[in-house]
Amino acid sequence: MGNLWIGPPGSMHEIDQAAKSFDRTADLGVSEFKSLGGRVTVTRNLAPVRRIKLAWDLLPPAHARALDRIARRVDGSLTPTVFLVDPAAGNVLTAGQALGQGLKGATDIAGLAQWFATASGTVAESTTAPGTFTFTATAATGAVAWRCVGTVGNFPVSPGLQVSFQAPTAIAALSTESVGLDFKKADGTYISTVSASGPLVTGNVPAGAAYVTPTCMPGTAGTYSLTGACLTYGGTAAAGVPGDGLPPMAVTGYSDTPGRPLPFRNFGLDLVEVSSAAG
Repeated sequence: MGNLWIGPPGSMHEIDQAAKSFDRTADLGVSEFKSLGGRVTVTRNLAPVRRIKLAWDLLPPAHARALDRIARRVDGSLTPTVFLVDPAAGNVLTAGQALGQGLKGATDIAGLAQWFATASGTVAESTTAPGTFTFTATAATGAVAWRCVGTVGNFPVSPGLQVSFQAPTAIAALSTESVGLDFKKADGTYISTVSASGPLVTGNVPAGAAYVTPTCMPGTAGTYSLTGACLTYGGTAAAGVPGDGLPPMAVTGYSDTPGRPLPFRNFGLDLVEVSSAAG
């Protein structure tokens, strides 16, 4: 398990001190209605939202200053949203991506657009199992890549962060597969690739990189399920890890009190998953 990173792509700050408290409970949005007859009806949000509460005692000044800047947005470069690399998350793909699934018939990021073919292949929804997606390689050079649902593009990273990717189960079972991590600048310009033969690749984010795109090449023509892929930050990816996602987050509250002894500070931070934020 790695450390916590927080901030905008390319400028995330690493917090190497464990939080005193770390609550990552998802808000299920469940409401109950009880009829006069005693029957209970339950409604809930289709997509539970995670609220994260963090607190540190005696945080070193450098970390406290970085969190304070993020909370108060005193740097002009900081957007209303940030990304949090959660050390408790073993897979930053969404739950659907990890299962090779999406909304039935959806061609946007909720369905088909979670993946894209880079060469000699296509991604399509199964005709026999709607909501399940597969990759068809029409040649040995066929490759598929994963998009970040939170950004509708690449996965946000920062230099020095360790990234690891595990191929989907069906492709990992081959003996011809290879995987890669394409690192890119903030404007999407390609920088470099870390690649490996086999189902697993691990590498460190190079200087100047703000995003990464995981890729997989079966090496053999055929149609393959996308179930079982894993993208891990700060550790080694493994098959079968549920997807946690990597959505943009907004700071909804914070506390900052002087510690004893100074200059250490006691710091608390509240965040919530968002689709967007303004102001």
